[in-house]
Amino acid sequence: MSGRSQMTTMNGKRPSSIPSRHQSETVAQHFDLIKYIYDSWNTVSRELDMCHNQPHGNSSNYRNGASVTYYQEREPNPQLKDFEPFNLEAWWGQRVVQSITRNANS
Repeated sequence: MSGRSQMTTMNGKRPSSIPSRHQSETVAQHFDLIKYIYDSWNTVSRELDMCHNQPHGNSSNYRNGASVTYYQEREPNPQLKDFEPFNLEAWWGQRVVQSITRNANS
């Protein structure tokens, strides 16, 4: 029986809870993607700030003629009159609470 318990657990963990090499690579790829998006957004934000801080007429000279343009509609789109922004942070919070509640009831 002791031989079987050694086969099913390793350092107190079940084999299914030990991340596979594929899972580790996938997590690393996700972190790389998140870092890319984060860095790209920060670059665009800095460029937008620099364009706003330059005197009018010189913003197109930023970085070899490239500039960031922020689009904002002058009049609201009638098709979006009932639009409500989605609060992703609140949604994730609700999911975490539901998960904890489900696990506590199990």
